[in-house]
Amino acid sequence: MNKKIDYDEVLNRIGFFMNKANLSARATSLHLGYSEQFMKRIFNKSVELEVSTLLDFIDLVDITPQDFFYLGTSYDKNDKFMLDKFNSLSSESKQIIYDLMNRLK
Repeated sequence: MNKKIDYDEVLNRIGFFMNKANLSARATSLHLGYSEQFMKRIFNKSVELEVSTLLDFIDLVDITPQDFFYLGTSYDKNDKFMLDKFNSLSSESKQIIYDLMNRLK
């Protein structure tokens, strides 16, 4: 069952990816072209995050929207590699992997 993503979860994921990229709120703000305090105001909810800013942030930390919304704080480069490889398989090969994973539980 997927957890519903609300605004607080979006902010949590931004913080997660900032930490992974070793970016402070100040550095993130400046890289995005805003004042030094911009990200702090986003996290304090005194400024609402715009979609275009979120997409710029996703580019900044070198991830995809799928990484941000689907993988979220479960993001791991090895998991992403495996997911990308899995997505390139034929339907028959995917079924073999499904069956194998079910047996490994």
